[in-house]
Amino acid sequence: MNYGDKIRIAREKLNVTQKFMSESLGISQSYLSAIESGKMQANAKVIFGLEKVFGVKAGWLAEKSENEPFFVREKENRYYASFIGEIGSSAEVGELLLFKVASDNMEPLFLAGDEVLVDVSDKLLKNYEVYLFEIESERVLKRFVSSEFMRLTNDKPSQKNNDIILDSSVKCLGRAVWLIRKL
Repeated sequence: MNYGDKIRIAREKLNVTQKFMSESLGISQSYLSAIESGKMQANAKVIFGLEKVFGVKAGWLAEKSENEPFFVREKENRYYASFIGEIGSSAEVGELLLFKVASDNMEPLFLAGDEVLVDVSDKLLKNYEVYLFEIESERVLKRFVSSEFMRLTNDKPSQKNNDIILDSSVKCLGRAVWLIRKL
């Protein structure tokens, strides 16, 4: 199965049109159609846009396996749940926390009003993964980045200057693993 097949499968599982997906990714519908049919290769903008906008992991697209992404969609209220990352093998129901996103600082990956399932058994920080942190008694989603300094950052470009240096006052509550969004 190639990238195009997987992108088509993810789009169909999300029940969105080529037009909607292409507009959301900032590409033409004809380019998306050519990718899905195998006539063109998906570029980085498409691959990483699928992850940020629709929750489709770039790693899944690159896998040689035939596994499909798992999306749950409720027809009446139009919700979808999107796989973000593996749930730790030790995770039990009591080790999963549902967190409601209150701010837009992690757009476009997480929007205000989204619900995120957090694996509280996974607190080992991995570069560029998203975690739920407690900072000054407030719970927030941040992306962990390890460069010169270990820092927490936002995904929203206008919020990038609000990075937080990781120190002992910041408590990691767990890693974000599922996204639930009302469409």
